[in-house]
Amino acid sequence: MKKAYHGGKFFEEIGEDFSTLEKWEHVINADVLDAWFDPSPKVLGKIKSHLPFIVRTSPPNYSEGLVETIAEARAVPKENILTGGGSSDLIFTFFPKTVGKDDKVLILDPMYGEYQHILENVIGANVIRFFLKKEDDFKINPDLLIESINNNMPKVVVVVNPNSPTGQYLPKEEILRILKSISTNTLFVVDETYIEYVDKNYSLETNVLDFENLVIIKSMSKVYALSGVRVGYIVASQRLADEIGSFIPPWAVSLIGQVAGVEALRDEKYYEEKYQETHQLRKEMTDELSKIKSIKIYPSITSFFLLELLDEKTSEEIVKMLHEQNIYIRNTDSMSSQFGNKFLRIAVKSRELNQRIVSELVKILSPVK
Repeated sequence: MKKAYHGGKFFEEIGEDFSTLEKWEHVINADVLDAWFDPSPKVLGKIKSHLPFIVRTSPPNYSEGLVETIAEARAVPKENILTGGGSSDLIFTFFPKTVGKDDKVLILDPMYGEYQHILENVIGANVIRFFLKKEDDFKINPDLLIESINNNMPKVVVVVNPNSPTGQYLPKEEILRILKSISTNTLFVVDETYIEYVDKNYSLETNVLDFENLVIIKSMSKVYALSGVRVGYIVASQRLADEIGSFIPPWAVSLIGQVAGVEALRDEKYYEEKYQETHQLRKEMTDELSKIKSIKIYPSITSFFLLELLDEKTSEEIVKMLHEQNIYIRNTDSMSSQFGNKFLRIAVKSRELNQRIVSELVKILSPVK
């Protein structure tokens, strides 16, 4: 069975049976995009206060309270919201119901690999790649994207914005311009997992009320530090939400996930401070790495950044050498057909851990002669 490749190899060091879970303190897991900061104290406080009850009790069937909280926080009707156990859960529910074998689907290249995997390997769709060029810092050219969509007339377009692994963001007004320039028969799916690192007000969630063909996929894992409890949601037209909702089982989000999601959405101030701190940490890290002449750092607006190796070293070699120091970063080859073992994605961690990553990369990439 073919599976999408993800990060998370650090669990091989920690122990996948969790018998030595305390090892996590000695591992830097910068190969996945989990938050470097803890969940809101309100999240942790509520869970700790009621942990035995939360663990032993079945949750509300369809996350009714979480849906109400999302609707209030995002100013969208609850009828337009579907929840699931993280965005991957929703991806594997949504696309098999909207895309058939040999249907044309246009995706970005590079982009988060789960979409390519489910569309090509699971569904058997005809995937058309819209290539983002490194000479443009992998930014989306909206005019060329409109042209490609109108020339190919795909059934579905999928865009991750801000994009992973590039960290690039296409402004909201440009997405709206694209929507106005393409057929309403083309379903336009935007994954906004990292939008809060730009500004939550730049989300397109409310625009599903104006565009029947617009779908927003949101993970709450990365920006709310909830990766371990798996919470995500879709915002879509009521018609499409009703159609897809029939295939979402009861209890899709655990009780701990529902409680955490509600409390996280109620503590906007805490998370906004963490986003600003993340930007500062990323800048510090990339400023230091930019001094290394054998690499190029691509601009990012998120909690991660893309690095290109300019000399003879390969991504695979760098990843292997860092593993020996219990540092895990991501070889991005699975996210693009054009990376050629020369690109790495690094997640921002705490200042202390970032300094360790930088120090080891300097040793590898700028050895003292």
